Amino acid sequence: MPKISTPGDGRIPASGWMPGAPPQVQASPSVEPPPLFLALEAEEFAAQALAARDPALRGRPFVVINQDPDSHKTVVIACPRAARELGLRVGMLLAAVRRRFRRITTVFRDQAGEDSVSDALRGLCLSYTPEFDVARGRAVLDMMGTPGARALAMDALAARFRNDALAVTGLEELSVGAAATRLMAKVMARQALERGLGVGICLPGREAETLAPLPPECLPGLSPQCRDRIRRYALHSVGQIQSLGRKALETRFGDEGDKLFTVACGLDLEESKRPRTALQAETVFLEDIHDEDVLARQVRLTADKLVFRLRASGALAGKVAVILRYADGKSTRKTLVVHPPTADFVPLSELALSGFLALHVRRVSLRSMSLSVPKPARATGQTDLFETDAVSRQRAIGEAMAKIRKRSGFGAILSAANIDAAE
Repeated sequence: MPKISTPGDGRIPASGWMPGAPPQVQASPSVEPPPLFLALEAEEFAAQALAARDPALRGRPFVVINQDPDSHKTVVIACPRAARELGLRVGMLLAAVRRRFRRITTVFRDQAGEDSVSDALRGLCLSYTPEFDVARGRAVLDMMGTPGARALAMDALAARFRNDALAVTGLEELSVGAAATRLMAKVMARQALERGLGVGICLPGREAETLAPLPPECLPGLSPQCRDRIRRYALHSVGQIQSLGRKALETRFGDEGDKLFTVACGLDLEESKRPRTALQAETVFLEDIHDEDVLARQVRLTADKLVFRLRASGALAGKVAVILRYADGKSTRKTLVVHPPTADFVPLSELALSGFLALHVRRVSLRSMSLSVPKPARATGQTDLFETDAVSRQRAIGEAMAKIRKRSGFGAILSAANIDAAE
């Protein structure tokens, strides 16, 4: 197992674990910024979301269920630390829990509460970077080129994000991982959580070294069949998998052998192998907005974020889904066809605004708006033979903005119409 250093001891452990790592040298803004990802993991999210909304549950043992409590098939879906210390675990039958723990409190899952916490987390992520994903107590942020990544060392940035997340969400058990790859950031967050640490980092270039002593169960994204074969081959550490090499793994694991070797080395899968992954941009509304002009600017800002993601991924939008989420937990969506497929701001912002106006109804407070491209098309670089000079100039401006944003972050340059919306 990797050794864990304590804060301030001045040593850098071989595994690259934080705390204790010294400040990292920051890249100059004049060169391509180094990749940096932050990943957040919250233990037993359903239970923590309940405790965040109901202070009476904090520190008390209880179990969360999602079915009829009188059914003999009802199982525990989450339980806080106080319950786990008594021996309660996710997956236990509620009937068995009641026989053994007669005074345990049973609470129904609060989906609206979980959505509220997730919305708060999305708002926080957006203040760090426009490139992020949030889902049920987990978040991944692409921090490459952002002001925070330029100003702070890796460990300091991760610690600040964790402190901010604790403050805005009300959660109590969460850890943050930081690494040069998305996969390693997720692994470090999970490992830090299991070890009771707030933050875990993997120094750039030490991905394989950091993973080597860990069990294969820590590797994400593997199929059940692959994991079963790992057990049958008696591979007890990631280092053993690394030592077999790519060709041997392809021979023993078939099509998944290449993927297994890639993740065992701590690397992200090539983007070309995931060309149809949905791209999404979201704007979270932390307060009620009634001004139609302000809402329109927020729609255009969201479209601008989507354009940034499309250009960064070398993709085009053939369809765009407009998704609105309200304070009562309900949502509505409308999918619009983009013809021809594009990554340009003007047509996508106009389409997004038309979809928003068709969907938005003033019944309860609007909490967030998302634009999603469910199946991005790969950009070929070909241009329309009938493209006008104005469209050509607009496309050139968009490409120039994308290059600046890729180097310095989304907020480095904004359309004049979006400046007020971004503040």
